[in-house]
Amino acid sequence: MRDGVALYRRSGASRPGGRRPFPDPASTLDLAGIARRGGCSSVDVTAEAQSAIAWLQDHAFGLVFWGVILVVVYRFAKPAMHRLLLRVIRPPTVGGEVVLEGEVEVEKRVATLEDLFAKIIRFAVVVAVFVILLSLFDAWSVIAGLGILVAALTLAGQSIVLDYLSGILLLVEGPYFKGDTVIVGGIEGTVEEVGLRRTVLRDVQGTVHSVANGEIRIASNETRMYGTAVVDLGGIGVGDVERTIEAMNRVGAELADDEEWSGRLLETPHYAATTAFTNSGATLRMVCRVRPAERANLNAELRRRLAGALADAGVEIQAGRVLERA
Repeated sequence: MRDGVALYRRSGASRPGGRRPFPDPASTLDLAGIARRGGCSSVDVTAEAQSAIAWLQDHAFGLVFWGVILVVVYRFAKPAMHRLLLRVIRPPTVGGEVVLEGEVEVEKRVATLEDLFAKIIRFAVVVAVFVILLSLFDAWSVIAGLGILVAALTLAGQSIVLDYLSGILLLVEGPYFKGDTVIVGGIEGTVEEVGLRRTVLRDVQGTVHSVANGEIRIASNETRMYGTAVVDLGGIGVGDVERTIEAMNRVGAELADDEEWSGRLLETPHYAATTAFTNSGATLRMVCRVRPAERANLNAELRRRLAGALADAGVEIQAGRVLERA
């Protein structure tokens, strides 16, 4: 009888009524082992959850405290830096006297340094978050690996290091600032950004140029404190030189009295010199110091008024043409 039951169980036949066969005792033991292992896993997960909760309870104050500190620093550092720069930076002087465009120069310097410090503050906040996480998880060994990586990148990217060093010198020496019109690397444009690695220019056509600071060897600033409008009249006959000079000075005086232009000029436009005398006639030069942004406009206005003044004076240009030199 026992042998028949055993044979019946091993055959896997179903019990009467379509029910499942009798379970094998060995299988029953295996299921019990699986149940026991599952129970241990549940206990482990519960223990890990309790450990995580305990860790958060121990470090919650530090996380909240440093989080609030970083948010406050990021939110209020830029306005505070703006006020500090306005107090520290003084207007430039010429011969011990503050130039008329001193306030504009201060604004340019403040805008340039403010943009730079804003980037530095954002970077510092990211580094602070990284350091806080390392301290909480006691993972300072990561710093050693990062040091090796930084050293390798420094050796591989020497040109990038040169760019940053040159950027520091540009900010310290200040050959140009945000808003200046400069010629850098053969590119003329308005400075939109002075960073540690690059200088960004926008030319008169609206094209944006990015120039690596390490590539800058000569930088020409056309708007530092003042600009000079220069108009040359060529081909003036010998008998018309004095009448042309009188016409130049008259035009300059009228322009200085014009309310629309008086606030833009730093001096009265006037005859400066006879720069050439050839078979084609004399070349006379008229100059005027002007606010930097108005130099091109003043050149155009002087040429327009001089054309009418010369016609009224009966002066005709024998040869050549009116020349403008920026």
